[in-house]
Amino acid sequence: MSDTAEQAARETGRQARRAADSRWFEVTARAGFVGSGVVHLLIGYLAILLGIGNATAGSGSQGSQSGETDQSGALAQLAAVPGGVVLLWVVAVGTAALCIRLVVEAIVGGRTDSARAWLNRAKNAGKAFVYGVIAYSAGSYALGAGKSSSGSTRSLAAKALATPGGVFVLLLAAGIAIAIGVGLVVIGLRRSYRKQLVTPPKAVERPLTVLAVVGYVAKGVAVTIVGVLIAVAAVRSDPDQATGLDGAFDALRSMPGGAFVLVAIGIGFLAFGVFSFVRAKYARI
Repeated sequence: MSDTAEQAARETGRQARRAADSRWFEVTARAGFVGSGVVHLLIGYLAILLGIGNATAGSGSQGSQSGETDQSGALAQLAAVPGGVVLLWVVAVGTAALCIRLVVEAIVGGRTDSARAWLNRAKNAGKAFVYGVIAYSAGSYALGAGKSSSGSTRSLAAKALATPGGVFVLLLAAGIAIAIGVGLVVIGLRRSYRKQLVTPPKAVERPLTVLAVVGYVAKGVAVTIVGVLIAVAAVRSDPDQATGLDGAFDALRSMPGGAFVLVAIGIGFLAFGVFSFVRAKYARI
């Protein structure tokens, strides 16, 4: 890269960082945590309903459950309530701002080329992808064009299996999902999420810790199950096995005692949702 091009790239990076550090952008990005919290609360609510319905009605009620207990189901629920479209746009704009902020951090963040700095950039890129998906999905539902996330997952899995080497692509995706799930559990148990927060008041710290640990562990377990289902789809060459959270919750529901585990995970998602609200105030942005 020539000196002129390098200087232009650095100046672009400085301009991007300056915009991402502006007050209005910070407020909007913090709203992204609130939007994420709303989605997690709804997923937790739907998961608990699914678990309670299965536990009280027995296995014969499994076919009676309607709707999806994942991100698309949560957004569909939000779109159905009065003023839901406005809330969807709040979720979409907030999570989009947070996504952009994380992209900037992934590209120009860090002052060294150490392995730790590159790992942090990779983490920010992964988080940006997650919030970008939420933003896109929320915007789609606000426009009335929302789609089932489980159906999309099956479609992508079918396309992957139909191409040469598609099994290995699915196995790679499964490995990534499982790694993310395990990583979330580790973050919760080691409480390493604290690095991303300013020190909260003592009165807030203890309940915040409980919410974060329970939320991260429950979400990590759910994501790990999604990865396992994708791996099963790859091994069996059956795209119907590859589903999102909705399929993971259904798989749990069909297991002995799975309804109770499902309720516990739902409570965990509720905890993560509340944690996201508090995180909006104390996150390092």
